[in-house]
Amino acid sequence: MGVPNQYSAGGRRRWSDFWRRPGGVRSVILCVCFHLDATLGSSESVDDLSEFEARWLAEAMRLHGQGYPVVEDEQAVRFACAAARDVEQRICWRARWLGARNGMLAVLVAWRARAAWAMALLALVAALSGAGAALAVLGDGGRPANVAWVLGSLLGAHFASLAAWFALMWVRGRESGGVVGRCWLWLTARMAGRGVSPRIAQALTGLLERAGALRWLLGAISHGVWLVALLAAVAGLLVALSLRRYGFVWETTILPAEVFVRFVEVSGWLPGVLGFATPDADAVRLSGVEAVADGAVRRVWASWLIGCVVAYGILPRALAWLVCIALFRLGQRRVRLDLNLPAYAMLVHRLAPMGERIGIIDPAPSGLPHAHVRGRHPVQGHAALLVGLELRDDIDWPPPLPATVRDGGVVDSRAQRQGLVARLAADPPQRLLIACDPRLSPDRGSLEYIAELSRHAGTCRVWLAGAGSQVESARTGYWREALLELGLPRHDIMERRDAALGWLEGASS
Repeated sequence: MGVPNQYSAGGRRRWSDFWRRPGGVRSVILCVCFHLDATLGSSESVDDLSEFEARWLAEAMRLHGQGYPVVEDEQAVRFACAAARDVEQRICWRARWLGARNGMLAVLVAWRARAAWAMALLALVAALSGAGAALAVLGDGGRPANVAWVLGSLLGAHFASLAAWFALMWVRGRESGGVVGRCWLWLTARMAGRGVSPRIAQALTGLLERAGALRWLLGAISHGVWLVALLAAVAGLLVALSLRRYGFVWETTILPAEVFVRFVEVSGWLPGVLGFATPDADAVRLSGVEAVADGAVRRVWASWLIGCVVAYGILPRALAWLVCIALFRLGQRRVRLDLNLPAYAMLVHRLAPMGERIGIIDPAPSGLPHAHVRGRHPVQGHAALLVGLELRDDIDWPPPLPATVRDGGVVDSRAQRQGLVARLAADPPQRLLIACDPRLSPDRGSLEYIAELSRHAGTCRVWLAGAGSQVESARTGYWREALLELGLPRHDIMERRDAALGWLEGASS
């Protein structure tokens, strides 16, 4: 028994086997791509990503994390909180940190390199096809070239694909984009292989589709490939017309000569505007009988032929390509993460809790009068009162107080606020210390309430409880700025616990 022939019925191999076997075409392509990935990815870091790429990585991390246990990301969360203020940006920075650790960032860089290789491969095929089509339709010069046949062969598929693209844009809207663009996605996926790479492509298409930019990206790729093919066709025409002598004729059985005269006249208008020559009516009529031997007439026909390809092939594709590029750039700037998705909602809760805002929220309109703290003024009472304003449960409350200091409790709700104002109006304290949590930003309602409480106390000071810790120190400046604008003197804004309680006891003035 011999080895079965691979082309026989029993030993026939499929193309997929040849594609997958070691040493095959796929192995060669992947080997080159992996080498390029290593070259491009060696200098990639979390700081090298653009804003769009950071969102792309975050979306890929979300898709990859579905169905997997929650990762240990406490350090990533701290890194994100320190790197950005916006919630979405914090999610992106967290994804950068985790992506650099678990390899997703390297996968994105590798996928991007393979996408460039896929684009280059499509462009190469388009260039060879365009140049080959130009040489094929002109022939070897042994017989005259039919100008109508040559022009139709070079521009027929171009017009059909361009019309199909416009039709799909009108009918399918966001789902359109061009067959060549879809082929690019498919080819990139084939070159990238399996694993987590499909998540990268899925994240890219999902983000761009939600922003309405995917169709413009795929359209730009489709038009770009066609543009390369048409440019290669013109280059092939120039090479062939420069190295061989061609005669040009038009042939018909039922159409009169005036039809071709009118066709050449109308089709030659735009190339004429661009500087290309157009055969006159006599030259067109003579070419319907036999190829004109005059070299000047041949050059005019060649100029008209190249001009038609440029005017009706290259220019429309270049214009469509530029429009798609511009609209893709605009759509790319609109790309945002969908924070309503469950995975992102959990991160929003962790990266920006409801009480954690940076800066003053809900500022007072410029047209409304601002509240002001009332300074030292005489009151009937003599006691000292400590009040907490919207303090969190993790703050030790109340602190140890002497008998001369009353605990006013923690005020959270509207009813509690109104009740405290009523008690102070009936029995105003000589000294009032309001403890605030610097992790909560000073909104307009809280500031107005502090000003209202100050009117029912002889002296009022604000204690930023916990402001000395590392977490709250970055936010204390917002409180100081807001309280100074409220009219509270700088020395009445206290951060140290012992100093605040000492003043409340009357140890300091």
